[in-house]
Parts: sequence; structure tokens; C-alpha cells
Amino acid sequence: MPTFPRWAQQLLDRHPGEPAPLADGPIPPWLLEEARQRPLWYIIREASEVRTRHPFLVYDEIEKEPAQWREILGTMEGDVARVAKVIAARGVDQAIFTGCGSAFFTAMHGAFTWSHYTPLRATAVESYELSNYFPRVDPGRTLLVAHSGTGGSIETVEALRAAKKKGLLTLALTNTDVSPVLDECDEALVYLTRQGCGPCISVVSTRALVQTMLARQLAATEADVASLDRSLQALPSAGEGFLADMSDRVRDFAGRRASDEAVFLVGSGPNYFSAREGTLKIEEQSGIVGKAYRAGDFHHDALSLLTPERLVVAIAASGHANARIGDALRAAKAGGAPTLGVEYGQAGGLAGLADEVWHLQGDVDEYVAPVLLTLPFQLLGYSMGVARGRNPDTLATDNEANVRAWLTSFPLGTH
Repeated sequence: MPTFPRWAQQLLDRHPGEPAPLADGPIPPWLLEEARQRPLWYIIREASEVRTRHPFLVYDEIEKEPAQWREILGTMEGDVARVAKVIAARGVDQAIFTGCGSAFFTAMHGAFTWSHYTPLRATAVESYELSNYFPRVDPGRTLLVAHSGTGGSIETVEALRAAKKKGLLTLALTNTDVSPVLDECDEALVYLTRQGCGPCISVVSTRALVQTMLARQLAATEADVASLDRSLQALPSAGEGFLADMSDRVRDFAGRRASDEAVFLVGSGPNYFSAREGTLKIEEQSGIVGKAYRAGDFHHDALSLLTPERLVVAIAASGHANARIGDALRAAKAGGAPTLGVEYGQAGGLAGLADEVWHLQGDVDEYVAPVLLTLPFQLLGYSMGVARGRNPDTLATDNEANVRAWLTSFPLGTH
């Protein structure tokens, strides 16, 4: 018998004898009726309540993230060290990170971070692509790191099975303690968030943090260990400071930009993770279309799209990428688009280039900063959604057509 996520099993248990959802008939009447009574995403998240005004449940999730980071740093080091020893004993010299949606973006961050700090070669491949176009590897020396917040993403389960069939060591990073990915992996690092509702929030930043801690255990040099230690320890206070100092400013900005028709985010290197994940959070919570660009791509791909109703957000980067990030802001302003700069720690240089600049405090390295940078875009998407009269908890599943789309794409228990 397959393992269903807890929420899916509870639904099935309430409807014994009813037709089961199948790939060619994923929405039996009883399931649609459940979603009419309670928006589907409240069911998936096993939410304790349904809220209809600010603060929605997802706002609570954003607020508690820095405390979760502090808890992970204080309690999970032993588990992370154990997994690092397994990887080292296997003689692994290559890691493939995988996932879908937000989980693929955390996989991208893992590949950037491990390539920079560890001696392992690392790459990120989206789960469906990986299971169907598996690269040629030495299975005895290759690790698959599979990200899934719910642990139920069917594409990621299939990627794990493909990797196991080839003989790879497999590691799941997840935020759920009963799930299909845990049935398929050799090793797992689990941090339970029990997110109340909404799109992937704490499940994103906490897994990015855990894989960065694992990079620290596998780091190539003592200097790398020291750099990661400093940045990791700075994260909780930096997150708390942002929420205390900037929340009202973010809400004010969101209210002024709520009528925008699109948001373009630009980031380089590991900050491209922040751009991809940030656009998704804005789309899911506000319904505004988002698109992410690397710094070089922006100039080749986006200039014909600039208008006063399309916000351009550029993320500061350390090193050589800053110049091109600045160029993106200059081009956006020349094209009549409103601009926002987001910078952090010692990275900066956006003041004077953007209409508004948010500076996050904290001595955080560029490869660790994506954990911190989840907060401003989660809060921006949330605040734009509230300003536009949407429920950011539901991912539009308070609309029946969207429910049908979700259940068609993900038959019961496969997300």
C-alpha cells in the first residue's frame, strides 16, 4: 500500500466505500464537496482554522521563521553531522539536488552553496526532468538530495526511485514526518514545521538552512567553516530585525504597488534562488504575475516588457555581479518601470539606483543570505495579496476552478 500524506489519508478514512480519486478521474463528487466546504489548501495544510482577514495563517508562518532558524541551529547539528559522516564514508564526490516548485528552488540553492563551500561537484535538476533524463553518473560516488516540504510530491518520489534503482545514496530533506519520500530514501533530515496554511513558507527557509549546515559539515577548508559559522549564527537575529524594523514599510509599499500587473525579480548567483522563490510567493499570495531573471538575462529578455505598471526588483549581490544588477535598475528606470532594491549585510550599492531600497541588517555571506531573503518577498507577496482583497492562505483554492486545476495536476496525496 502506498503511504499517503496524513491529510489525504484522513479524507479517505472519512469516505469509506466512495470512489477513490484516480489519475483519469481525480475529482470524485465527495472530494469536490469537501473542497467547497473548506478551501483545499486549508485541508492540505491540516489547518486548525479558516481565516478571512489579516492576519491570515500564512502571516503567522512568516513571523515565526527566525525562531525556527534558531531552533534548528540549536537542535539539529547532531543529525546533520551524522548524515555528513555517511556521505563521507561513501566516498561521495558529486551531489544532485532535486525538487519541484519551491523545492526545486531550494535545490538550486543547495547546488550553489555546496559547489562553493565543499569539494563535491553539485548540480540541481528538477525532479520530473531528473527521473526522465537522468544524467550519467558514478552511482557509488553520487548523492541525490531530494527536497519536498510535504514529502508527497509525486515527481520527487519518482526521482528518488530512479536514483535508488541506479544505486545512488539518497537523502531526503523534508518538513513532514510521515510521507512517501521517507519511504524511498536511505537517509533523511526532517524538521517539522506543521505549517498552518498558505504556500510554502517556513518549509523553504528551514530546508535551505539545513542543507547549508550540511555544507558546513562537508566544507573544504577551515576558512569556509568559519565563514559559514559566522553567517549561520547571524541569521536568526537578522530575520528578527527585518520583521521588527521593516514590516510596516513593506506593507506600505505593497499598498502603493497593489495595482501592478507584473513583478520582475533580478538576482545573480545564489540570489537567483531568491528571485525564483520570491516571484512564486508573490504570484501565489497576490495573484500578480511574476518573472525571475538572472542579471545578464534581464537585459536580453525583459527590456521590451517595461511599463509603469510592472515593478522591477533587483537583489544586491557581492562581488562582480553588483555592476550588472545596478545596470538592470538603471535600464528599468529608463524604461519607465518602478524599481525596488533589496540588499543585505555588507552587500549593497543600490542606494540611488532604485526608487526605494530595503537594506536587511546582519553579517550574512552571499551564499547563506537566501535563507534570510525569503522573508521580504514572502511578506511582500502576502501584503500585496491582502491589499488586493485576496486570501493568501488558499493559493486560490477558494475558487472552484482552481480546485479542479490542483486536483487534476495532483491527484489526492501526490503533492
